[in-house]
Amino acid sequence: MIARIRYPPPPQGSFENNLARFIFNKETSTLTGDRCFCRSNLMTSFSLAQQLRLVALTAGTLLALAHQFTKVPPFVDYAFFVVLVVFIGIPHGALDHLVDEQTLKARNRSYSLRGFLTSYLLQMAAYALLWMVFPSLSLLLFLVFSAWHFGESDLHPAPRHLLWSAVQFTLGTAVLFFILLREPGLTGDLIYRITRENDLARMWWAAAAQRATPLLAILGAAILAATVMAQRQEPVKLQATRWAPFFAVLLVVSFLPLLPAFALYFGGWHALNTFQHMRDYLAAQHTSINLWKKAMPFTILAVSFLTLSGLLWRNIYPDVDPLPILFIFISIITFPHLLVIHNMLRLQALARSRT
Repeated sequence: MIARIRYPPPPQGSFENNLARFIFNKETSTLTGDRCFCRSNLMTSFSLAQQLRLVALTAGTLLALAHQFTKVPPFVDYAFFVVLVVFIGIPHGALDHLVDEQTLKARNRSYSLRGFLTSYLLQMAAYALLWMVFPSLSLLLFLVFSAWHFGESDLHPAPRHLLWSAVQFTLGTAVLFFILLREPGLTGDLIYRITRENDLARMWWAAAAQRATPLLAILGAAILAATVMAQRQEPVKLQATRWAPFFAVLLVVSFLPLLPAFALYFGGWHALNTFQHMRDYLAAQHTSINLWKKAMPFTILAVSFLTLSGLLWRNIYPDVDPLPILFIFISIITFPHLLVIHNMLRLQALARSRT
């Protein structure tokens, strides 16, 4: 039997108590004896997220049906990808400065945008250097971090327990593996080019893709077993109304090519979840629409930079596929974001465990 982890009560006025009061002392939010995988019932923001998810899921379903019955021009998949990533995906990552500011201020630490950007850019530079020296290791780290990031967000707020952490990581791994399997040949070719023609990396992916069904079954069994054991240690209520859209997204993803499949999960599920976590975290300062507007400066900057880089690449290297470079660039700018969101989700979960 794995012992239940108990934490000593935090001192009055601590960050954990302050954040716990902020999260739970709301007119529409209660916490019963059992933990509950639910967020603050801020109906306006919740409805907005649900509406956007419904739009994304509907568009993804229509695109999946089109792929089943006709030949879809590539630009349609690209357009689907761009819309979800530009209007939902990138904005959720363009709020990191607000999240970091809230975390530091709640800890009574000073914050400056210059300091945040300096730290952010230094982390990006360090990871870019790692890509230059050890591309295969960098890819592996990015996949591991992404799997944890997806699972952590999807199961937030999970109790601070090793078994629930195992559920989070296994769930994120299964989702990421499932998406990459939409086009295993394309994924393998991308891995080969990203790792500078590493035959071993491509061989490992080919072996995993050939055993996709048993591997997914093993991951599913591991998720189920870890969840059962975790429930015995730190019981939670799993809401069917929350998980039904998750499985609906994965169902549609299974009928889509790699690019739109990733866009649907990333923009239609993951980014909206994380955006809602941010909305709850910053609720005292920002409405949902105001928060989205706050994301626009960095969103426009990111989109403009990518567009300009694409045009320059097309003119300088017209015969070279930019996809590997684009993937590496995305991984570099994503790395600091994963750390910012991890700190936010960890502190929210910690605050709930203290109540």
